[in-house]
Amino acid sequence: MRKNIPITTDQTVLKQLLGEFCQLVTLEKFDELTHSEYSRNTLLAMTKDWNLFVEFCQTRNVRPLPSSIAAIRQFIEKEARTRKYSTIRRYLVTIGVVHRLLSLPDPTNNALLRNSVTKLRLAKKGDAKQAAEFTASHLNILNEKLSSSPSAKDVRDLAIYYVMFECALKRRELKSLSRTQLELMDNKYLVVLNEHKYALSLEGTVAVAKWINMSQNDSQYVFRGIDRHGNIGKNQLDDSSIYRIVRHAGDLIGGDLSFSGQSTRVGAARELAKQGVRVKDIQSFGRWQSIAMPYQYLGNVESSESEMVKFKSIKNWD
Repeated sequence: MRKNIPITTDQTVLKQLLGEFCQLVTLEKFDELTHSEYSRNTLLAMTKDWNLFVEFCQTRNVRPLPSSIAAIRQFIEKEARTRKYSTIRRYLVTIGVVHRLLSLPDPTNNALLRNSVTKLRLAKKGDAKQAAEFTASHLNILNEKLSSSPSAKDVRDLAIYYVMFECALKRRELKSLSRTQLELMDNKYLVVLNEHKYALSLEGTVAVAKWINMSQNDSQYVFRGIDRHGNIGKNQLDDSSIYRIVRHAGDLIGGDLSFSGQSTRVGAARELAKQGVRVKDIQSFGRWQSIAMPYQYLGNVESSESEMVKFKSIKNWD
């Protein structure tokens, strides 16, 4: 989604920023340019992407700002030898964002460059792997293994597995989930996400209730870090912690399972499809902006790609 970020127009500030962004920049400088509109993880990725492009320009003795179409084309062709299409596309988004916010024409909108990117997309079709599916059966196995454990980590992790699967939570939604978003109704927890309300199963309610009782303190966040001594902190989980928690589920279940942060959303979408839920309703349940992702998760590649084209034409590249 395009961010409504003010474009730099003050000539004095603009001259300074142009000079700074022609060199390697820090995350803090990128945060300043984007007026703190992006999450830290997004800023980390964008800073890394921009610095990679700057380094490439330096090896070619060309200026990254304003960038030439030829420089960008050579850059993506070089990176495409070892990078996936999704990564190349992200590079272009970053380059376009920097140019626009510095009052420069966006070179990534050039027709010839877009044609090159389209050819690259076709050449790399299928290079992105689908996240492993986390199923209801996996959740039952984890419940059997962890529900009786006295360990704070096991109690927390089981509650996380239930909430992520039964609510199709994104990582950022899990991180920011607060106690005010939990409502107890008819002996079951409701998870409130804006206008959506998700009723947890009885097992999910028990798991969450056990964690809440164990972790009571003055923190606003439901799920928090636990140190090596079993002490529960007050700060929200970070992305790397969530990644490790989800990966650990595969280790507990066995069978060489390798889950990612998207696995529970893939599993939730497929579980709903098995129940006969329409794709449009699955999109609403998972809070996807485009129906393309549910189609992709359900294995309907043709419909997914068709919808992605429509979505991009409306949302542009960022």
